[in-house]
Amino acid sequence: MPRPSHPPRRTPTGADRARPETVRQPKIGLVLSGGGARGFAHIGVLRVLERYGIEVDALAGTSMGAILAALYAHGYRADDLQELASGVSWRDVIDLSLNGGVVKGEKLHQLLATYLPPRFEDLGKTLAVTCTDIEAGEQLVFASGDLLTPLRASACLPGAFEPVEYQGRTLADGGILNNLPVDALALAHTDLTLASDVSPPRRAVYTDLHGGQDSWWQRVVATVTLERRTPLAAATFRAADIMMRLLTDAQYIHHPADLRIQHEMPGYRLESFWALDEIVALGEAEARAQLRAHPDLLERLQAASSAPLRRRPLPRAEIGASRDAHGPSRAQDASAASPGPGGDDGAVREADGAPTSPASERAGETIRTLWSHLRRG
Repeated sequence: MPRPSHPPRRTPTGADRARPETVRQPKIGLVLSGGGARGFAHIGVLRVLERYGIEVDALAGTSMGAILAALYAHGYRADDLQELASGVSWRDVIDLSLNGGVVKGEKLHQLLATYLPPRFEDLGKTLAVTCTDIEAGEQLVFASGDLLTPLRASACLPGAFEPVEYQGRTLADGGILNNLPVDALALAHTDLTLASDVSPPRRAVYTDLHGGQDSWWQRVVATVTLERRTPLAAATFRAADIMMRLLTDAQYIHHPADLRIQHEMPGYRLESFWALDEIVALGEAEARAQLRAHPDLLERLQAASSAPLRRRPLPRAEIGASRDAHGPSRAQDASAASPGPGGDDGAVREADGAPTSPASERAGETIRTLWSHLRRG
């Protein structure tokens, strides 16, 4: 029988020419949860990854996790993040508001602009930031365009920070719907995913903090600062912690990571900013233990790691200017002997030394009251 004829082969030329196949380098993704001061544990996780030679290619986060992820994606390393967190004064981020929250968030926006570029595209790594549309009840993921506004919105803890109006939406903390947004890395197509979770633990000791020695106004102020709590506030915050953890666990079932590093830390709360070094150390210890418990995954992560991003030095000139304008650093605040941020005489003045308006003086008096409660713990 005659053989079936086949069309003659055409020699590929130009764009049709065969190219040698290249093996795509697996991508490593890292998700950082929200959690206020508890998020400092992420710095410990990043430090352990650096010591093991693991370089992540894409990051996602919400609230404090989003801020740290953005800084890391811009080229700062773990040591830089700890130094930055240690040097920033509370007065660099606190601007009182009487609208939708205790804090406006404008100072936070300015602080972020000091250390970060204006757009996602200017970062050295892929980044996804999640926020919550509190009117539609939807999670939104931002990965391009304006960087600073979604970052600020992602950290807007309800009741503490004013919501942010952006692109026709009212945005607040991304942790409201999902405090560990592993699903936000879907667009980055990562092959290996790590998740650092500092969500408040479901099981913790409920403490009724009421000494009975303070006046009702002092107890109200202490409640606003989240540093000392009335019984009602303590129960409310604890209920919110439980709901956040349950919702986070439910979301994680549908979008798991290859390794979830959970930091229980029952002795630290969202507002435990004074415990920076201790929280970082706990995060470092937990990350080291988890990676050592999974040697196969550790080997895969090390094999998949690319060259590290060039380290970006902290803008020290801006740090100095920030401290001059807004007062001493966090470490200096903790050791200052004056009763409040206004100095020995309690006078509140602007950065250039000029007296403030009566409204500013009243705001300053409120700040000094808050400050006194923060110092007393």
